[in-house]
Amino acid sequence: MQNDKPNRDTVHLLARFRDGERAALNELFGRYYDRVLAVVCLRLGPKLRAKVEAHDVAQEVFMSSLQGLGNFVYRNEGDFFHWLCKMVENRIRDQADYFSAQKRDMGREVPLAPRRPSVESLYGPLREFATTTSPATRAARAESTRRLVAAIDTLPPLQREALILVRYEGMSLTEASTHLGRSADAVRMLVARAVVSLGKNLGVTADNGTSGGP
Repeated sequence: MQNDKPNRDTVHLLARFRDGERAALNELFGRYYDRVLAVVCLRLGPKLRAKVEAHDVAQEVFMSSLQGLGNFVYRNEGDFFHWLCKMVENRIRDQADYFSAQKRDMGREVPLAPRRPSVESLYGPLREFATTTSPATRAARAESTRRLVAAIDTLPPLQREALILVRYEGMSLTEASTHLGRSADAVRMLVARAVVSLGKNLGVTADNGTSGGP
């Protein structure tokens, strides 16, 4: 059987979308939704997680990305995911700023409303991403994610950030070192310590691989 991977990679899907193929957009977002959702869950933190639905943030990120998708410049397979992760950070920062302002003004109790896609709009397929698996599978995945997120919340901030950047956002050690203002070796040690702590917390054998990559 002929390998069709070259026809399904991110670069090819972006090219198909720019040629006007709507199915390519659905496939592109479907390919990345679970990974983006995981990053959202990890980055929300316990306080925001109690006020904001991770699925809402993930869908808002994908919807917002459509505004710049036609002009998005990519050099390799990881660029698109890193771009989405940056949008996640920005959206969560907006949420945090909103609730901080709301706390200062106790008279405002109206929650920040998520921008819902319309059935007839280009964004319509986005709402289906959270319901493409069986209820049992979603429940098992949600419980696994809950345990992982709770364990990562206990890590020291720098370890937590290094772990998210390298193991979940797919940055290389060099990229993460620039982001954190630490050497690549220091980032490697931060990630390794975080993985060991997680292994102990979750009762599993830790995998200390820290090479990153999307």
